[in-house]
Amino acid sequence: MCARDGIFFIEVDRVLKPGGYFVWTSPLTNVQSFLRNKEKQKRWNFVRDFAENLCWELLSQQDETVLWKKTSKRNCYNSRKPGSGPPICSKGQDIESSYYRPLQNCIGGTHSRRWLPIEERPTWPSRSNLNKNELVLYGIHSEELNEDTANYKTAVRNYWSLLSPLIFSDHPKRPGDEDPSPPYNMLRNVLDMNARYGGLNAALL
Repeated sequence: MCARDGIFFIEVDRVLKPGGYFVWTSPLTNVQSFLRNKEKQKRWNFVRDFAENLCWELLSQQDETVLWKKTSKRNCYNSRKPGSGPPICSKGQDIESSYYRPLQNCIGGTHSRRWLPIEERPTWPSRSNLNKNELVLYGIHSEELNEDTANYKTAVRNYWSLLSPLIFSDHPKRPGDEDPSPPYNMLRNVLDMNARYGGLNAALL
């Protein structure tokens, strides 16, 4: 990370909602480890200071895991000492698209209308009671969401008919039992890489 000047943390900051949390696990954060190794201690100091200059609050550190919280206050960035940490992206650099964009060495998202603290965000609109004003905040049209909902209801019905024989078998796993031999209870998670609006979760519920 030091070699890339913290670009990884900058990208995490870009996609993290204001007030959101970031959990990072790394041998670098192990206190006992870096107390014995000056180079690791130097690298950890860089990471800790860099996160602080991103306006992240260090909430907890235990063994090899660290928990930070991104600031909910936009003015935190301007209150930093000059030259301490990456600059704010200009409006031209601050692209709202979440995917397929090059990494940038500046703090993004502060000019976006979607830069709202988690506490101030409206709840995600119910599919049975759409609020167009809430959808606009996310750049979504109600027709898109309705189509997504219908597609996933059909998809889940198909998934269920195909997968239920594997989920519910004649040899269910009981609490405390070891995993049965295949083909029983082989499924733990179902993931759809095209689930853009949470339609898979909504249909499963």
